[in-house]
Amino acid sequence: MYDIFHVTGFDSILDIKKALRELSIEDAEYIGRGVTGSVYRIDSETIVKVFNKNITAEIIADENRRSKNAFVFGVPTAISYDMVRVGDSYGLVYELVDTKDFLDVIVKDMAHLKDHIKKFAHKIREINSIEVDENFDDMKAVNIDWLGRLEGLYCTAEEIGKLCDIINNIPDRNTFLHGDVHMGNVMLQNGEFVFIDLSDAGTGHPILDMVSMCLGFKLGQTASDEEKENSELMRWFSRDEMQLIWDTYLRSYLDTDDEAFLKKAEEQITAVTCARVLAVAAVRSGLPEELIQFFKKTVLDIYDKGLEPICF
Repeated sequence: MYDIFHVTGFDSILDIKKALRELSIEDAEYIGRGVTGSVYRIDSETIVKVFNKNITAEIIADENRRSKNAFVFGVPTAISYDMVRVGDSYGLVYELVDTKDFLDVIVKDMAHLKDHIKKFAHKIREINSIEVDENFDDMKAVNIDWLGRLEGLYCTAEEIGKLCDIINNIPDRNTFLHGDVHMGNVMLQNGEFVFIDLSDAGTGHPILDMVSMCLGFKLGQTASDEEKENSELMRWFSRDEMQLIWDTYLRSYLDTDDEAFLKKAEEQITAVTCARVLAVAAVRSGLPEELIQFFKKTVLDIYDKGLEPICF
């Protein structure tokens, strides 16, 4: 029916959209979960990202746009070729032939944990050096906007001002940011990284792309046993392994063993991470009150020591 309207040209006159095909994930292999949805393998050549029920078709189309823009600039990312219905949710289907989930590769090869993390850190540093254009959102500006919505929720106007100072202290850059960098958002295809889940992709200073790794493997070390076990990332690793992952990632990304420099960088990354988490909490509900207070105290304690220029 849609093809008839398209051939006759009526689709240019009337608002007509092709009906989405239904896709079942009943027998699909679960790969992992990101901020906006879960990923499943349908067969050896295909994966599908099933979005949370509150994610609209417009938001999904925007993520697909970000992925295509990233691909144009040389970021190895999966491109969707079909939007589908999965129960009450939307999904994007990707063709990823002979790919493996990077997190799964690590978990099954813990003897080479440091080698995997080093390679990952070097790749993230590489994509963070790619200069992009105005088709990508300025993530610094996005975070300032979100922080402005916190008043009356979790922070006073004075506290919001301090959080904005931390974000404004970040130098401006027009380099690519994935937006949610961690081992669960990357696949391996013939030994090469392919990135998925670019719903928060943008442009800015690379410190903003250190957030998810800091959250999961540095600040995550303070999580309760229950929180750790419920995490898609942390539950695979002991706390000692989490520290090893964070330390290896930080040293490899910054390419240094200078302890004083690493300490300063870690503190600055931690402050930005906490500010970013609170910004996201203003627009995406669900963060428990005790965690909000933990992130707020952590970032304000660092702020009170005095802001210095970002050291990398």
